Amino acid sequence: MKSQNKKILFFIFHFLYLFNLYAQNDINKFFFNLPLEASRDTIYSSIKKYGFLEEKKNRTVLQDDCVIKTFYGYLDAKTATNILPTADSIKIQLSLGSISSEIDKYYQNLLIIESYYHFSNPQAAKIFYRDKKIEIEKINAKKTAQYNNLNTNIKTRISDKLTDTEDYTEASIAFKRERPGYIIIILEYQRSEGEKKLKPQFITKKELVVRDIDCKNLFRSNNVEQLPVTRKCSNKNNKSLQYFKESIKDYLWNDVNFDDFNLTPERQQIALNFIITKNNEIINIKVSHPNKKLCEEVMQSINRINIIEPAMNKGIKVDYLAEIPIIFSISN
Repeated sequence: MKSQNKKILFFIFHFLYLFNLYAQNDINKFFFNLPLEASRDTIYSSIKKYGFLEEKKNRTVLQDDCVIKTFYGYLDAKTATNILPTADSIKIQLSLGSISSEIDKYYQNLLIIESYYHFSNPQAAKIFYRDKKIEIEKINAKKTAQYNNLNTNIKTRISDKLTDTEDYTEASIAFKRERPGYIIIILEYQRSEGEKKLKPQFITKKELVVRDIDCKNLFRSNNVEQLPVTRKCSNKNNKSLQYFKESIKDYLWNDVNFDDFNLTPERQQIALNFIITKNNEIINIKVSHPNKKLCEEVMQSINRINIIEPAMNKGIKVDYLAEIPIIFSISN
């Protein structure tokens, strides 16, 4: 009897898997048949192979010292016309988001793809929106219908409910009137990506270390043969002073939400001063800015940077004094 029940469960889940796969294939058609279930790197490569041209230099997105691939670009006019003659232009964006519940200590990264169809013909936009909305609603109905009648089995305590953030996927469509006579239809696809991560507020803060070091034994960029190497420098195999500073700035820009500190909308400058020891430690962090809370957050952020290699001089590991000004602007 148990063997028979196992077979039944196997066929049920196999059926649900195939059902979900067909729905996923339908979604892929809305996004130029990109392999939406593949890795971010594969999707990024597929976008470029399809013929999308990068419109602007994307800001580097770092997470856990790893570069996250993003893309924003457009199809050339000829290709866009072949795909949808009634649209003036077609653009695509690959970005990063997150999903979590208020009661959960963890969050899940989201892989987000948005395609933008620009119309100067309102009637064409309305027809496109109407048709695509109907199709997307059908696909979403297929993906949710498979879970409607599944519950936790009281005897076995096995839950058939699969609607967890780890399996989260969603497709949507939006109608946006950007200005009179100009309409954008946005198709969006989201899915969970990677493992769950602990929210920043639940991460135990790493203790800031202050230690006396003789200034005579400190090396600077002007008298050291090799600078310290961050993970980003290592990934790019670039050990220049400029790239070292950029890796620190990029890390801060992605790790600290500067909008949380009520900074005035003007040019801001933060002076950073810290020591990277011969043992890859970051100590004696000093941050100078009028906003003390911002200074504290930046200090904690610097303290989390992963140093792969220390500074070297004449083949010997040495303590290095990093002095980096961070200049940025806050917009209204």
